Amino acid sequence: MAENQKQVSNSDEIDLGVLFSKIGDFFKNMGLGFLRFLALLRRTPLENKTLFIALIFIGIAGGFSYSSFLKKKFYSTTMILSSEYLNKRIVDNTIEKLNLLTDEDDKKGLANVLHISNELAQNIHDFEAKPFVAEAELIELEVLKEQLKSFQSANKNEKVIQQIIDRIEIENRHAFEITVRVYNPTVVRELEVALVNYLRSNDYLKKRVEITKSNLLGRKQKLLGESKKLDSLKSVIYANYQNMATQSRQGSNNVILSDKAVTNPIEIFKEDIDLYNEIQSIDRSLYLQNDFEVVDGFTEFSKPTSDGPIRTSGYAILIAIGLGYLLVALFSFNKYLSKLA
Repeated sequence: MAENQKQVSNSDEIDLGVLFSKIGDFFKNMGLGFLRFLALLRRTPLENKTLFIALIFIGIAGGFSYSSFLKKKFYSTTMILSSEYLNKRIVDNTIEKLNLLTDEDDKKGLANVLHISNELAQNIHDFEAKPFVAEAELIELEVLKEQLKSFQSANKNEKVIQQIIDRIEIENRHAFEITVRVYNPTVVRELEVALVNYLRSNDYLKKRVEITKSNLLGRKQKLLGESKKLDSLKSVIYANYQNMATQSRQGSNNVILSDKAVTNPIEIFKEDIDLYNEIQSIDRSLYLQNDFEVVDGFTEFSKPTSDGPIRTSGYAILIAIGLGYLLVALFSFNKYLSKLA
């Protein structure tokens, strides 16, 4: 019985040894195969020097000629646009539509949509847009808000609370970075006006901007009316207290307030200041138009952002080398088929 158990144990040990040996051979063969592949890549250009040198010279000449004479140079500029009513989906959909119109040959559709001349539309290469604040930062902001709620009740760590508050005050959370690439940099100012008017005319955005403005104006008129009433009340109270101060009581000019007083003059004056501050805040919002504003407009640059002759030639060299390997592989495969025939 013991001998049988020993034989089974030895058999298990042999099987495990063979398994690990096979695994080792697999990785060894895979490593040797990779080294052979690298050696083949190195050997192929050396054995076909004439072909690869010719292709490289053709690539350099073609890349330089294409970049210098055939390829149009384009210039990039960026605008930062902020709106509480814009989101990534709306902006992406708008930019996608503009790019589809840009891809058209005549670009008349783009000119009609943006209300620009056909000549200006022909100078537009493409549009691009992305959120000014990354989505990761917005997610982090929401997490910090939740932390603030818990810390606010416990009030255990004022430093952490202050850090959260600072993060919440991220500017331009509703801002987008819109990039346009044009063939003529002198058209960017005119294009900026057209693009802003196009985005502002969006029905979804237009209705919300108009109702916000209407509500602010209505609020301002109501506050101005309340402020006039407070001014009248302050005049009455001030005159009343002046009259009381002129009356002599027990040889003194001190004003004695009765317990039956229904108003607190300090609170009335404080309320008037609060109304004034709120009116100023509304005027600021109406002037700055925070619901839709251009934070930073397009800038005219004289240096093109498209690839120059050197970079284009570099890409052409890489393509030429790849083409060389492909031709060598096709020649080798053709020889192999000839042998089989």
